[in-house]
Amino acid sequence: MTAQKRVPENINQLWAHHVVDECVRNGITAFCISPGSRSTPLTVAAARHPGTDIRMLYDERGAAFQALGYARATGKAAVLICSSGTAAANYFPAVIEAAQENLPMLILSADRPPELRDSGANQTIDQVKLFGGYTRFFQDMPPPTETISLKWLLSTINYGLSLAHSPYNAGPVHFNFMFREPLAPVPREFSSAYATPGQNDHRPATRYLQPAAVADKAMLEPLTTIKEGFILVGRLEDPDARRKLEKLAAHLKWPLIADITSGLRLKKTPGILAHADLMLLRRDFRELLLRHPLVHFGGQFLSKRLLQLLERHPGPCWHISPWQRRVDAALSHSHELRADVGQTAGIWRENSPPGAGALLGKCLQIHDDVERTLNAFCRQDELLDELSIARLVSRATKQALYLASSMPVRDMDMAAVAVDGGTEHVGANRGTSGIDGTIASAIGYSRGLEAPLTLLIGDLAFLHDMNSLAQLRDHKQAVTIVVINNNSGAIFNFLPIAEYKEVFDPFFNTPHNYEFSAAAAQFGLEYHTAHTVTELATVLEGTSSAHRLIEARVRADYNVERHKALYRSIEDRG
Repeated sequence: MTAQKRVPENINQLWAHHVVDECVRNGITAFCISPGSRSTPLTVAAARHPGTDIRMLYDERGAAFQALGYARATGKAAVLICSSGTAAANYFPAVIEAAQENLPMLILSADRPPELRDSGANQTIDQVKLFGGYTRFFQDMPPPTETISLKWLLSTINYGLSLAHSPYNAGPVHFNFMFREPLAPVPREFSSAYATPGQNDHRPATRYLQPAAVADKAMLEPLTTIKEGFILVGRLEDPDARRKLEKLAAHLKWPLIADITSGLRLKKTPGILAHADLMLLRRDFRELLLRHPLVHFGGQFLSKRLLQLLERHPGPCWHISPWQRRVDAALSHSHELRADVGQTAGIWRENSPPGAGALLGKCLQIHDDVERTLNAFCRQDELLDELSIARLVSRATKQALYLASSMPVRDMDMAAVAVDGGTEHVGANRGTSGIDGTIASAIGYSRGLEAPLTLLIGDLAFLHDMNSLAQLRDHKQAVTIVVINNNSGAIFNFLPIAEYKEVFDPFFNTPHNYEFSAAAAQFGLEYHTAHTVTELATVLEGTSSAHRLIEARVRADYNVERHKALYRSIEDRG
């Protein structure tokens, strides 16, 4: 990919050109730019470069969450460009999420030069290390000058990109650029000898070769001696690792518990316990888990019931992940192995005899019993509840799915239907489990996958990020948003605070009394509403190339009782 032919008009533009060009040389081509004056050199450089894919997003918070979703889909950073002042501060929630989930992100913020800092100059705040410990690297970039070699600039950009994409500790990287006037590309002379750092036209100035952490046969010998156990898979975005884990479980004949964020949960695969969260309501299944070794691959689990069981598990409990960050909320791990998931699964399989499958057989009997109960239960009533919504959406989603925090992701993990050819592309912001930026994250995920997407989201999360619907105007892949409108933060109905009626409604339940047809009209979305299972199924089965908003109306009290009734029906059978 070649750089732009235009000669930069001034030294600000020269530095900005080389920064953008070096990103493109590294395969970083997605840019999320918010309008601003101080960032003009960076914006112009990105706009002029033939290798960039730019989205102009006026809301910096939404831009950062789109970058987050893109990184989740691709494993590559999107570049965020913003002006000075509070603009970069609006990136903070997404920066935290990226740091917690080891997702790469590149922030190029503009800033005032040193002489205007602490001077009362307009739109000036302290941007030095603005994101604190949540970035993997920060560099306060000096005002462009010929006294600083362009080789330093390129080397520093490449170093930051290498840390953003570290196989052990990926995350956000922040460059804070101090620009003096002129900000626009007006002509100002600089030395022609200075303009070219001499790098090859196609390769980065510095290439960081970063092999993944690997295991060997000796490390895994204790695992190969275990005859029976459970494989637990948390968040996992690597398709190759998923295939190797499926093969490992099939070879060992071990039951596999797949979190909804693992990419394995929605595929109908022999040996995967699709409804493990509900199975944990049964004493016989809990006792099986407590009596056998556990091997946990990847990220954290959504299921609270599983985490509670892990707190009581006597061990051994292995955890295998390439990330440096500890993922052990239950403090149950007896062994921590920092290694590539797919490579480790392959070595384990090659050095273990085929399993007998006795434990798997017992688990599948319990699973099939729970699944029959769930299937019968979800046919009992035509009114919508959130369990039925999760099942309908999981059946209808063909390519990509994004799940909001609170109840949508929990209900999908609990009750979704695993089908032949079910999607592996399931995203959710579980690093901090916030409801902010969900719509923008889903759009970024669809952008990265270059695929149509369904977003399942609650009404409060939808209201919180409704302005990100504007991002759909320039988004080519069809996005279907199913918003569950129960007129409240219904998750609090499941918590003990719901018993304290004098404070519950005004301070926790937060009824809003909105419906969303006007929002769909405002942002040009096709709109549908559904109150019954049949109505929602009919809408979801329809095809459309347009962006759609489907409002699924649910009574919060009815939904809570339906959940409790399902739990009772399963507990009674165990």
